[in-house]
Amino acid sequence: MSEPEPETRTDVPITGEELVESFPRYHDPDDVTVLELPGRAAQTVPAAEGLRSELAGPLAHDLYTHQAEALEALTDGENVCVATSTSSGKTRIYALQIARNYLEAQARGIESTAYLLYPTKALSRDQEGALNDLFDDLGLEITVRVYDGDTERGENRRQIREEADVIITNFAGVNTYLHDHDRWARFLSACDLVVIDESHTYTGVHGMHVAWIVRRLKRVLEYYDADPGFVLTSATIGNPGDHSAALIDEPVTVVDEDGSPRGPRDLVLWNPPPRDREREHDERDEWREENTEPDEDGATTTDAIAERVPATVDAPRVLSHLTYHNVQTLLFSPSRKLAELSVKRASKHRHDNASYYVNPDRGSAIEPYHAGHSRQKRHGTEHQLRNGLLDGVASTTALELGIDIGAMDATVQLGYPGQRQSFWQQIGRAGRGRSRALSALVAEHRTLDQYVVSNPDYLLENDVEDAVVDVDNDAVFAQHLRCAADELAVGETDAGTFAERDRLKRAIEMWRRAGQLRGYLETGVSYVGPPRPQQSVSLYATTGEEYEVRLAEGVDDGHDPEMEPLAKERVLRDFHEGAVRLHQGKQYEVVDVDHDAPQPTVTLQPTDVDYYTRSRTDVTVLDAVSERSREVGDFTLHFGQGRVLVYHGTYDQVAIHGGQKQKQAIPTENPPLAMETQLCWLEVPQEVERALIEKYRDFSVPELEDGFAGTAHLGYAGGLHAAEHATIGVAPLELMVDKRDLGGLATLTIDSHLDQDEPTEDKAGFGTPADDGDTPQNIAAAEATVREIAMGLERPPASGWFIYDGVEGGLGFARAIYENFEAVARRARHLIADCDCGDPGGCPACVMDDQCGNDNQPLHRGAAVDVLDQLLGNEDRSALEAHLPDEEYGGDRRPPLFYA
Repeated sequence: MSEPEPETRTDVPITGEELVESFPRYHDPDDVTVLELPGRAAQTVPAAEGLRSELAGPLAHDLYTHQAEALEALTDGENVCVATSTSSGKTRIYALQIARNYLEAQARGIESTAYLLYPTKALSRDQEGALNDLFDDLGLEITVRVYDGDTERGENRRQIREEADVIITNFAGVNTYLHDHDRWARFLSACDLVVIDESHTYTGVHGMHVAWIVRRLKRVLEYYDADPGFVLTSATIGNPGDHSAALIDEPVTVVDEDGSPRGPRDLVLWNPPPRDREREHDERDEWREENTEPDEDGATTTDAIAERVPATVDAPRVLSHLTYHNVQTLLFSPSRKLAELSVKRASKHRHDNASYYVNPDRGSAIEPYHAGHSRQKRHGTEHQLRNGLLDGVASTTALELGIDIGAMDATVQLGYPGQRQSFWQQIGRAGRGRSRALSALVAEHRTLDQYVVSNPDYLLENDVEDAVVDVDNDAVFAQHLRCAADELAVGETDAGTFAERDRLKRAIEMWRRAGQLRGYLETGVSYVGPPRPQQSVSLYATTGEEYEVRLAEGVDDGHDPEMEPLAKERVLRDFHEGAVRLHQGKQYEVVDVDHDAPQPTVTLQPTDVDYYTRSRTDVTVLDAVSERSREVGDFTLHFGQGRVLVYHGTYDQVAIHGGQKQKQAIPTENPPLAMETQLCWLEVPQEVERALIEKYRDFSVPELEDGFAGTAHLGYAGGLHAAEHATIGVAPLELMVDKRDLGGLATLTIDSHLDQDEPTEDKAGFGTPADDGDTPQNIAAAEATVREIAMGLERPPASGWFIYDGVEGGLGFARAIYENFEAVARRARHLIADCDCGDPGGCPACVMDDQCGNDNQPLHRGAAVDVLDQLLGNEDRSALEAHLPDEEYGGDRRPPLFYA
């Protein structure tokens, strides 16, 4: 917990320029950018100015200015969010506040406790030791203990609840422990500080659940007459105040002027070179195997990459090269398996280039690190890093957060991590204090990575992505209402505090009819459903419906994949019967899926085949209702709710080696996935549409199915499709969203996807699935429904595209895109127009998307740029006049084409 001393070695042994020049392979200068980022001196305040003498005296260092500012705000009774860089001493702030509260309580003869909520168990245990050490140094008898799922049950847990001054846990634990809050009465009644560490990680579905768990915790704390302050620590994000306030439902003071020192840094943006397709056959096959298959963390990368050496191959080479030059290096990988493979590939690179690396054992102590390892092994790796016994580590994001691994010399990122805050968090793991650091981003050939390496200034912009937490999802709210009623009766005091009165009453009525709540707000509402509703809450899904993963009968338990329960959306897409999945290096075949059991299940058995499976996805939107709209020039932008139908009706068997399809369009017999969710959509003006249909009328896609290969509208439709892909693809550049949580639909007839009746309040209820009675059961039926609606419209429909949240009830992402649409559109236009692929249909770095349900057809970059230029006002409308036909081409009715 002490502040880092100045490094004895002030420079890394190799600079960014030297890395590029010494790497044993020619690198095109256009493929590498080296940025030199200046350091900064510390800004401090004497500890005695902000702390009483009992605390200031034992401290070895003065306070950084942001530490002093945060402690002053806490003194004034304010909640605080500290949004500063990695290793800036954020933990010191709440540790000192705990110490101040303890001394004040001691003087009054009462107890003071603090609840510390961390995102990972590994971080919890790391901080337990560090905090205990600090309080010992301060001469305070403050006991810090971890209480989570790994804590020994029985007497040990009881002792922690009844004796610890500071308890560290996680939100999954709090969700569970609130059921037995009476056992925690001593601790909760004395609680005067709640800390939410790494608060920026709570976004999307997870963030929604955390926000409601905090609200439930506050109800229980109030019951015990506790009114704690909150400290949230965050990476640098665009909206720390709004995000923090959404999490805790209280005003928050933001402290984001970082007073900690920072050494200079060389930042290398490394675009791998074009690959020789005739060489490295074995490595190409290994690449295909690892990157056409979703890994155990659910991440996927495109199988269309052929233009450049994959980052999964080049990043381990950079790791190997740096460690050879005595640079202690941390490589960040997007998955556990790639972390393991990176170590093997680093060693292979060393031995394949023996003429350069004349001593192949130098700097070769490189280990993997991820949550799949035992706690003992992870702690051993952390210890070896701290003490310089390891030259390098290939890690998942498990080491992105504040686990103590000492001062690294360099970081290597295997692909852009998705957001600038995560990018800076990761590279901040090297160059602690005032020492010089080196960081290399090795880019994938995909939208975000190519945008970043082609636009280095993007990383240096002051504006950082906004974190999104939306508590409007009724499915999530309804789950936590049941839990709240189980913990304490819900009454009048909860109206307007826990939730708005009308929303509360409607949800109570729904659960009362379901037989799970009893009573009324005026007299108190109690939970009467199955025991412990908290256990049905999944912090990563909006509905409680999850599928348990089992081994087939007769299979040895040694093959148990030990997978977490799966959300229904993932089961339908990736775990249908016949699917072959790769998990922690082993192949499994799905032999049975039971959708109808009280506990739905997926049954697996080990297999060894030369293919994997990939589902085909078709999407449409029905019954969309606009709740808000605004004009963007002559375009109209909407936000609202709608029904998204996702069909994973068929799948292909794809050869691991070579990527050829062995069997195609095998039926899954999956039911459709119907989601009531949030959407935004853009309507293109009729004049723009007519001109662009004419301008691109000669575009065709000969292999396109359904007889539309040569329709005059196809080029324009391809432009809408490309614009839809690009706006989703760049959304993470503006917002903290995962594009896998978003979907889209480009359509020539937006009106046929809208609700044709008068909108009714709360159409879908609180997360209850849409009525399957009117849900088309396959994509052909869905297309027929859209055509029928289109034929019955009284006015020419608008064209454009939808962007939707890919979970029941929505995530708040579509709403955030609606509010930031112009910024997202500018990024998308830049991405498409500046890509040097030269292909009208684009490439994986601009408009192709491996999740496209229409196999990336049709796509038209030129038409997409024209639409976005008109939207953003980059081109005057007169630029289209030459293409306007005398009369609308194609007759009175356009084909109701839509592409996901």
